[in-house]
Amino acid sequence: MRSTKQPPLQTVERALNFLECVAGRESPPTVQQVASELGLNITTCYHLMRTLIGRGYLERRPDLTLTLGASVGALFNQYRRSFNVSEKLFALVTDLARKSDETAFFSTLETNNRVILKVLVEGSQPLRVSGLYVGLTGGEYIRAAGKAVLAHLSPEQQREMVLKDLGEYTKAQQQDLFAALDQEFEVIRSQGWAEDAQESSLGISAIGSPVFDKDGKVYGAVGIVAPTSRMDSSHSERVQEVLEAARQATALLSV
Repeated sequence: MRSTKQPPLQTVERALNFLECVAGRESPPTVQQVASELGLNITTCYHLMRTLIGRGYLERRPDLTLTLGASVGALFNQYRRSFNVSEKLFALVTDLARKSDETAFFSTLETNNRVILKVLVEGSQPLRVSGLYVGLTGGEYIRAAGKAVLAHLSPEQQREMVLKDLGEYTKAQQQDLFAALDQEFEVIRSQGWAEDAQESSLGISAIGSPVFDKDGKVYGAVGIVAPTSRMDSSHSERVQEVLEAARQATALLSV
């Protein structure tokens, strides 16, 4: 029987890879750099670049480097509108960023069993955390928001979500990870918050606390992220701020 699963269109896949490559670079790349990173023929990359520029998804600067174009912004705005986060919740996250002076976030549990970052409000500190963006998902068993949510899901839901990111793990490694997570989830449920411990090695720390809906089911998580050096010096104060924000968010969702 012929498979109903259709292979991806190579040209479309290459164009998306090209766009993601430009978006993921810390500094704007040239078309030659993109070609090298993707392992594509330079002529092919020029065709892709011209097409994406023509549709407004890329812009080419006078120094020949590439940046995202206005069409990406239009997609992002529509994507964010689809999140349907209430103004009161957005205001709550904004208030948390103001009180803590750190970047605050709100993430929700979606029907595809992923925790997605919905609101991101930067703090007032001159040194901020980069790499976060609205729409960020995956790696829930590592991220503070993800762990705060996972701790309040059924074992079956926990396993389904975590396994999405364990493609290269052996069965033994998976078992060890789930055993460690079970212990960590118990602590999270007891104290009411989770921490992004593995990111601290990169100089970044996050605290997330679960938020519940009117039926008492976990809805998402609210929290803050900051350079580890600052988080360490004011950890207890930041925890209390996040816990209070989570309490307020749960109250809003319980109405």
